[in-house]
Amino acid sequence: MSIISCPECNKQISSRAALCSYCGFQLGDVTEQDLEIFRARKLRDRIYRLNMVSYLVITVFIAGFGWYWWDSRGFSQLSSIGPFVLMGLAAIAYLVVRALLFRARQQRKAMRAKRQLSNELRKNL
Repeated sequence: MSIISCPECNKQISSRAALCSYCGFQLGDVTEQDLEIFRARKLRDRIYRLNMVSYLVITVFIAGFGWYWWDSRGFSQLSSIGPFVLMGLAAIAYLVVRALLFRARQQRKAMRAKRQLSNELRKNL
């Protein structure tokens, strides 16, 4: 067994792999079940990344609120426009990320609803 570069994405993968774990390029004979497992893993990873991005956006919103509190001297003076812009952008980004997360979870739900799920596929969802 050796490490080779995927012809599609140039990432390092095993020479025994029938399917690139990064981009899904088929290097050998791949069954439909292997493709479903790959799709399930990609969807699981996408949901995880979207959750992490939503946490980051919430953190940016809280930082903007802290900036507003600091700039207004504890809500006793008028603040500059910067904190409002940051909080507004963070709120819009949060709504977009949540919509993408909702769509990804609907795809996972549809994938789980298929009748003949193998144990390997269930484990990856």
